[in-house]
Amino acid sequence: MLYYVVKFFFIIVGSLVVGESIDLLVRPSRLLRKSSLIFLRCLPVMVTAGVFLCLTGVVWLSLVLSVILLTVLVTASNLKLRLLNEPLVFTDFALLGAFVKHPRFYLQGIPSTVRFCIVAGGVVLLYLLIWASSSAVGLRLAGCVEAVVSGMCLWGLLKRESRRRGVGPAVWRDVCEWGLLPTLLLYARRCRELEPLPARPVLSRAVTAPESVIIVQCESFAEPAELRNEWAALPELDQCRQEAVQWGRFLPSGLGAYTMRSEYGVLCGDDEEMLSYRLFDPFLTANQSPSHALPNRLKYFYEKALFLHPYDLRFYGRNRLLPSWGFNDIIGGEYFSEQDRVGPYVGDAALTAQLLAYLRENDHFLAYCVTIENHGPWKKGRLGQSSGAEAWHKHARNGGRMLQDLLEEIKASGRDVMLVFFGDHRPALEVLPAVEGLERSTPYVILRPNGPKGNEVSSEPVDVTPAELHRSILRHVGS
Repeated sequence: MLYYVVKFFFIIVGSLVVGESIDLLVRPSRLLRKSSLIFLRCLPVMVTAGVFLCLTGVVWLSLVLSVILLTVLVTASNLKLRLLNEPLVFTDFALLGAFVKHPRFYLQGIPSTVRFCIVAGGVVLLYLLIWASSSAVGLRLAGCVEAVVSGMCLWGLLKRESRRRGVGPAVWRDVCEWGLLPTLLLYARRCRELEPLPARPVLSRAVTAPESVIIVQCESFAEPAELRNEWAALPELDQCRQEAVQWGRFLPSGLGAYTMRSEYGVLCGDDEEMLSYRLFDPFLTANQSPSHALPNRLKYFYEKALFLHPYDLRFYGRNRLLPSWGFNDIIGGEYFSEQDRVGPYVGDAALTAQLLAYLRENDHFLAYCVTIENHGPWKKGRLGQSSGAEAWHKHARNGGRMLQDLLEEIKASGRDVMLVFFGDHRPALEVLPAVEGLERSTPYVILRPNGPKGNEVSSEPVDVTPAELHRSILRHVGS
């Protein structure tokens, strides 16, 4: 009996040491985390160690495996911080399936040395599980009991702590004060407890509404001159600003990724404060509030609603969400061929052709287009460029030409079509400093070249969040 008590005590102390020491490696960091959450940092390690003890029957091995698992988690968070200026959040685990299906979207953030260590560590891990495992039934049973008891304690602690609501999620502050594991677990728990968002009414048609609306969410589109001094401003963007009824800086929450945050905000108009813990991936709960989407709110204005994205629409579950949001014309990657590619993805010129064809064949419609030509990773040699940054720059110029071509065709048609064009986020072209609040803005313009004379050109920029751009669209439509 004493033997098992000693082993159990060793796991408790070991889990406490592992949880506190490895958490010190998490960025952003400080020497001492919040002491009241120490059990939220060590209980997950105890659960993991208990599971591994049940599988291996060896105490030291269960702790070593827990160290490996927690180190992988911390490394992933720190890598994400240096690429996207945000530590790991609980919604990132929903992307594991996407990582397997679309690895090139994510592998750019993992240095080759880390990839090698992961593969080598996997081999060592498999060897340890086979070589060092014991058939000791008593210890395996003790590990099972420990995992269950620790899990119950962790569940109760999370339930208690989740009631202590603060001012809302602030992931930099919370990781720094609480640590990585408490932030992941408490955010997930609090997100589950959120009430569904209230429904929104369908809007009545206004006499001043444009005949049609085209919204283009341009992948990684930003003003090159703001990223590097040697790059010139996009002339097409400058010209559009002079003709726009509204323009300025678009302020996404993500940097270098998280297309879905900008997409959801513009389509559904929910502020980050309203989304609360949903804000990290609002697509995961978007099925709860279909009445918020532009096509549903404007269905008395526009009977036809087109969603155009030249990629697999199962990504982020768009194939399930789009019909419930009111889109009745949906064009995905299957409508395009290899000849439409510019680099790894379908080019902006092919999307422009699709949009203009739809414009010629339809009237009274709302179209939302998500481009993909300038999606990462950007590597040396892409489009024959000397660096990944130069490849991004060339794609960005193609985005500028898309904006110009759409505007010229709308002008030539003589029809009152409103064009909204914005960049979903800035590109992640280099390692970012571990500093909160880096510049994230991208440009946006709202143009109505053939609108009524009362639509005056705006001379002053107006900065908007994704949700504010949603409301600007509604305002210009005339609701």
